[in-house]
Amino acid sequence: MSWLTAVREVLRYEWLLLATHRKLAVASVGLLFVPALYALIYLWGMWDPASHTHDLPAGLVNLDTGASYRGRDLNIGADVLSAIERDGQFSYRRYTDPADARRRVRQGELAFVLEVPPDFSRQAVPGEAPGAAKLAIYTSEGNNYSSAGFARRFAPEVAQRVNNMLAEARWELVLSTAAGSQRNLDSLRLALADLHQGSVELSEGARNARDGGQTLAVGGRNAADAASRLRGGAAQLAEAAPQLVGGLRQVGPVLRGLDSRRPDDADLLALRQGARQLADGQRELGRGIEALAAGSRQLDGGLGQFRTAVDEVPLFGGRLLEGLAPLEEGSRQLLVGLDAAREGSARLQVAAMRVDEAVASLTEGTQRAGSAASSLASRLPDELRLDSFVDGVRELSRGSDSLHGGVRQLAAGQDTLQAGLARLVDGAGRLDTGLQLLRGSLPLAVDAPGGSASGLALSVEPVIEVVAPVPNNGTALTPNFVPLALWVGAVMAAFLVHFRRIVEPLAGLPRTAQVAGKLALPALAVLLQALLMLAMLVGVLKVPLPQPGLFTLTLLSSSLTFLLLVFALVRLLGDLGKVAAVLLLIVQVSAAGALLPIELSDEVFQALHPYVPLTWVVAAFRASLFGAYDGMFWPQLGVVLAIGAGALALGTLAGRWRMLPVSQWRPPLDIE
Repeated sequence: MSWLTAVREVLRYEWLLLATHRKLAVASVGLLFVPALYALIYLWGMWDPASHTHDLPAGLVNLDTGASYRGRDLNIGADVLSAIERDGQFSYRRYTDPADARRRVRQGELAFVLEVPPDFSRQAVPGEAPGAAKLAIYTSEGNNYSSAGFARRFAPEVAQRVNNMLAEARWELVLSTAAGSQRNLDSLRLALADLHQGSVELSEGARNARDGGQTLAVGGRNAADAASRLRGGAAQLAEAAPQLVGGLRQVGPVLRGLDSRRPDDADLLALRQGARQLADGQRELGRGIEALAAGSRQLDGGLGQFRTAVDEVPLFGGRLLEGLAPLEEGSRQLLVGLDAAREGSARLQVAAMRVDEAVASLTEGTQRAGSAASSLASRLPDELRLDSFVDGVRELSRGSDSLHGGVRQLAAGQDTLQAGLARLVDGAGRLDTGLQLLRGSLPLAVDAPGGSASGLALSVEPVIEVVAPVPNNGTALTPNFVPLALWVGAVMAAFLVHFRRIVEPLAGLPRTAQVAGKLALPALAVLLQALLMLAMLVGVLKVPLPQPGLFTLTLLSSSLTFLLLVFALVRLLGDLGKVAAVLLLIVQVSAAGALLPIELSDEVFQALHPYVPLTWVVAAFRASLFGAYDGMFWPQLGVVLAIGAGALALGTLAGRWRMLPVSQWRPPLDIE
């Protein structure tokens, strides 16, 4: 009998059981759908839980009483809860009583409660210490550990949202303050420019005033010299006037001899012209004093206006006013002296007019004296006119004294004015230098940060680059749970045949043929299970398959490998091998790193990780489904196939067959 015939003979006896026992056949058909149904129920329930978080009930309690910060009334708690509700991540419910909300968490009505304390705004807005403001999350892990996990992840998200809101508000305040400072700086620079222009004009006016003061000082000295000479002449005239009058009084007796001794007409004419020139000069002196008095009044008014202008100058106005005080005192002394000079000039002018009149009369009489001495005697001035002449000469002398004193005071005031103007020029120069220094010290602009408040508050955003992307949670669980379902299917397929029993007519066949015949039906069953699993994943759950050929090969290879592992365990341990297969599945769930990274598991499971079949099956599924592990698929599948080959060799060589007569050949399951 050939090897293939021997295999077919073993398979015939196994098929005979299915044909004879219809319930076993029906159970076998149902067995094909168990892994796919198992995976469907689990994956469907876990397909995309993140998309259903909006149905998870969560409580919100706002006890924040608000705060006033820099003139603004704030309630950060209300703003935060409003933003959270707009986000709609969970099914939020508002509560006013925190105790009631916490009771609902304990009773399982709420997944968690977010509670904002009363002092939240007062602690959060100033930012005086890290973590001063607290947000309380109240949850129950015993009610539902996953819901508590959502609450734990939700807490830092809320804290980040609050910090972002506060940072944006603070940066907005900084930017608005900087903008106001820039406007104030621009206004200050414009004001300093105007002030600098005023200081330049002040300096120029002070220099002009100083030059004018120098000219005035020269004129004052000239006037003082003229007044001194006038005083001397007036004194001599006052001294000679009484003698002249006395002589006139005595002229009567001697008139007759006057004609022979009278002066020449040329001398008399010269005397007449001298008296007239004295009167004209006195009038010119009066007009000059009037013009000088008018100029002094204008100077005093100008100094008053200058004091008003200097009083408005910041920083250096006080020093300018100190320099202006001596100038104003000199101006007042000048006005007083000019008033006295004007009064004396008026008196002198009256006296000069009188002298002119008297000299005119004297010359006329003298000229006529020679020819009409008798007539001249009758026409001599009377005593009253002679007294008036003497009084006028005396007034002229006193006026010249007053004029001399006023001119001396004017000269002293001019010296004081000159000193004040010099100090004013010096102060104006220092004012201009100080303003230039101040203007140059001002920055051109406020060094304000650029960007916007939101950009400065959220200037960094992480960019996550994902390789081997996964569409959703259910697809991510497919490489983890499908192998578990296939393992369960392999264990159940082991109940279709007797892995340690064989009918007596087959006892002499080759062991490999016996094993091949025994594995034919279970292998067909697990391969059909794998194909039904593929149909369920693609047709029902719509799992995307970027490499369908590799994924299908992984399904078929994994199913056969699992079957061969169960076969080897049964051959070694009998029916206890099926129990061992279930226990091995439980160990592999933790040791394979299917649900959690193996680094997060206990050290025992980390040590077992490289040696359990599920580790390599999960890796092969991830590589074929997502392109994980940089697309390295064949090394993982090679390990899976090697494990299957080792299990087949072990199952073939281990154990001995238990021979049964054909009359006792029964199904391995009691389904009658």
